[in-house]
Amino acid sequence: MKQTPDLDRAQQRMMPGELTLHGFLGDDTRKLVDIINEDGDAVLSRGVSHKQIADRLADIMEQGRDIMEREVNVEGRFTVTVRDDRGVLPSPFGDGCFEKGDCHVVDSETKSEFLFNGLTIHMIRTYGFYSGKGSQYRLEPAALIETFGIKPEAEE
Repeated sequence: MKQTPDLDRAQQRMMPGELTLHGFLGDDTRKLVDIINEDGDAVLSRGVSHKQIADRLADIMEQGRDIMEREVNVEGRFTVTVRDDRGVLPSPFGDGCFEKGDCHVVDSETKSEFLFNGLTIHMIRTYGFYSGKGSQYRLEPAALIETFGIKPEAEE
């Protein structure tokens, strides 16, 4: 895949202060296409898909919802807190708005922590975008695959 004018526009909208205070790229100075390609290679090399990862995150988030926004134990391993905020976040790709609110997951086995929201899930599923390195919302595909037990579809 090559950097297109659409990706240039999306990358500009990902800069701090455009759609969010801190942006989506952290301190990553690479072209958006390079970020997406590197993460895509990490996912492909493990035989899974962005859709599988996004579906698993959406499932964890749904299991962790609590009307009082309390911590919920999910699958006996994950402490999940889902915060619902008012309003929506526009996608930097220009393809919709998504509910605000974060899902914070702590793995009791590894002590790994993950922070994501509905927009994060959408960008993973649709574009294979896991945020730039240094972003507070950066999710490493390999860590997600390992921690959440995502297997190649033939093995499921």
